[in-house]
Amino acid sequence: MPVPGRTRRCAAGIAAALALIVGFPTSAQAAVGDLVFVRTIAQNVPGAVDIGPVNPLDWASAATLSGNGSTVYVVAGGDGGSGTAQPAISTFRRAANDTLSLTGCMGGLAGCRPTKVDGKEIPGRLYAASSVVTAGLHAYVSTPAAVVGFSTAANGDLVTDFCVWDPSCGSVAALPGLTPWATSQNALTATADGRDLYLYAAGGGKGAVYHLRRDGVTGRLAYSGCIGEAMPGCTSIGRTGVMTSSGDVVVSADGRSLYVVAQRPGSVTHFRRDLTTGSLAEAGCVGASGVGGCAIPVTDGLLGITQGAITQAGDSLYVSGPGGVTHLHRDTTTGNIAYWGCIGNAAGCRATGPQGQYVDVAVSADGTSVYGSVQGPAFAWGAVTHLRRSAQGDLTYAGCIGEGLPQLCRPIGLTGVMNHAGPVLAPASLQVVYSLGVHARGAISQFTRMTS
Repeated sequence: MPVPGRTRRCAAGIAAALALIVGFPTSAQAAVGDLVFVRTIAQNVPGAVDIGPVNPLDWASAATLSGNGSTVYVVAGGDGGSGTAQPAISTFRRAANDTLSLTGCMGGLAGCRPTKVDGKEIPGRLYAASSVVTAGLHAYVSTPAAVVGFSTAANGDLVTDFCVWDPSCGSVAALPGLTPWATSQNALTATADGRDLYLYAAGGGKGAVYHLRRDGVTGRLAYSGCIGEAMPGCTSIGRTGVMTSSGDVVVSADGRSLYVVAQRPGSVTHFRRDLTTGSLAEAGCVGASGVGGCAIPVTDGLLGITQGAITQAGDSLYVSGPGGVTHLHRDTTTGNIAYWGCIGNAAGCRATGPQGQYVDVAVSADGTSVYGSVQGPAFAWGAVTHLRRSAQGDLTYAGCIGEGLPQLCRPIGLTGVMNHAGPVLAPASLQVVYSLGVHARGAISQFTRMTS
């Protein structure tokens, strides 16, 4: 469930299973949480709303909502530097009927306002951007070489960009142990009050969470400490193999817990957070094969996990990966987590629904639905799955909607907009879900969420 400062990112890869052939709910059977396709915004796709000659969705990689839910921010990291697709951050205004319209963009893409440092244009400043969060009237984007801040107007439009951590900005202090371009897929999250941001960066056998204190007026960030594994200058967690690969970082709604999701081999590390100082202390972990002394789940659902989402009530943490969606029960007093079950194609998980690779997960604000973004082998199909959630957090497959898998998922009638699955957003208003198609071209699909 996106909240202020929460990002949704794509972690692309190759799916490893075929789809199961089961039914999906018909219109007459639709229940609370089920999705109905409304429209897609894309470029040169028959049947879609055309975005126009400037397409900042090309190679989109991450998306988030503004704190008041009026604006969707999308970042595109470009194609890696070949020049065929330039990076950008774009704003989409959300109307009363939940439809989105592009209102502007910044970056290296022709037609967007340029990103600058000290008045000098740097077209590639957002290359390989992997995460975007909002806090107050500011948005922040992480890349392998920088955290770039953006101030916004009251209506959500981007005003200007500024330095947070960037080798191009001499006045910005370096983060201990973190060398530009030594890590990738860095992840950002922010507390609900917007006071603190946390950057998770890992790679090359080391990784850490960096605490960044935010000035609520200027949006500038000040380094306030770090904790991790084998990262010089950071407090050590005393474990091995749990924070050495990219993934995600999420904060509970009460601000008392932070969780790091690490892709290889698959672990979730819990940090208790001091509400006064924002500092972190490691408090345990769950990991595939007992890596780092972590508690061992009874299935392979955690292998390769990349994304996480916590319920507003704080009683469940869900993580997604190639094997499906895994439920980790959370103690709302201590923040401790324990494996509770999984749905997907991983060994030991319940094999219901489309058996592809889950690249993102989101929770509805009322806690009754979990949505997964999933894609098939060789990008043959893509879909959003609806997993109905019980009061205890257990998940039951309730259907899917997408493209390329008509025998299983309700078809949207378009082609090439969901088969490179990306972030899924479930706004607090409950009546809409957005799904981002990533990689070349990019797209945003809108779904009405049934509320009765």
